Amino acid sequence: MADVIDQANDRAARDLLLAQQQRRPEGPQACGTCHNCGEPVASRLRWCDAQCRDDWERDHV
Repeated sequence: MADVIDQANDRAARDLLLAQQQRRPEGPQACGTCHNCGEPVASRLRWCDAQCRDDWERDHV
């Protein structure tokens, strides 16, 4: 018979597995150009603006 702690651990393991399955992919690495339109961006950015990001995610996710 499982006690409360065992039940809580089982629930936590199921919740973690579900969260990992529902996680969105991280996407491409920053490379200095917008991954959607090809415009130059700061080296730490992946897209030039939210519209390009949204367009890219719609097409690739």
